[in-house]
Amino acid sequence: MSDSTFERILSELGQLLGISSLAPTGDGLCQLVFDGSLAVQLVDMRAHRQVLLSCALDTGPANAAHAELMAKANFMQAGCGVVACLAPDGRAHLQLSIPLTECNGQALATALETLLNQAETWQMRLRDQAANIREPIRNPAVYLQSV
Repeated sequence: MSDSTFERILSELGQLLGISSLAPTGDGLCQLVFDGSLAVQLVDMRAHRQVLLSCALDTGPANAAHAELMAKANFMQAGCGVVACLAPDGRAHLQLSIPLTECNGQALATALETLLNQAETWQMRLRDQAANIREPIRNPAVYLQSV
């Protein structure tokens, strides 16, 4: 992906969001902050021919129970394509990638909305889990049972 392609895609997104000056840094990165706490990085993943959206969850370092819950949630793409993961610093992140061939401002806006919806849900879930509030989680393995 050329720098100009990523710049164009971000410019299209900026027009949709009312941020006419939206542009990547020299490192191919753009960061947006929503509600003062959800920072989403849009990354030019040139080598993989995709744009990556990554959102650090504001829940502090993840513990083992968080990591297990996140790993289970990735099963069968339960997060609408959003992947829950841990960054090298131990913080929980949600990520979603868009192939460059499908990426434009509108697709990026839709992906951003999906990611933010999942981030809000995950922040509550991880805080509840840390407070030992247990809510029943439907077991996605039911989809793998033979009939």
